[in-house]
Amino acid sequence: MLDQLARVVFMNWRMKLTIIPTKEKRIRILQGSFLFLAEILVIHAMVHLQQPHMHFDVEFWKFFTFKDMGIQQGYVLLPLIFLGEWMRINNELKLNIVGAKQVYILDKARKNSFIRIGFFALLIGILPFVVVPEGIMVFLFLTLITALVFVV
Repeated sequence: MLDQLARVVFMNWRMKLTIIPTKEKRIRILQGSFLFLAEILVIHAMVHLQQPHMHFDVEFWKFFTFKDMGIQQGYVLLPLIFLGEWMRINNELKLNIVGAKQVYILDKARKNSFIRIGFFALLIGILPFVVVPEGIMVFLFLTLITALVFVV
């Protein structure tokens, strides 16, 4: 989700590399933001069905403040995620991935968001009737992410 947040934050900058009219750029930025929020809501609903007593704010804070080698990982992880997205955009600019190529990348990212949302929505539909072990859900999600990167 943090990678998706970085993509949404940098989407305005990425839009500058396209040939899309300004009005459509605004619509695509709103679509990207909406899909990000929808994905967060669907994931939270799925996790809530799996573990109803989980407090998301407490768990996020535990994740953000987890110490590894004496450093809280949130202070290192967040800048690295945003730096990675910034470097990806700069690399695409250097490789001349602009215009129609950039639109293709944006369309693929939007399609992948729909697929991820559909995956979690499917789990929401299954979880009230079947107990799915967390390990299997993680395996299925990682398989889906791998397929989205290498196949789709």
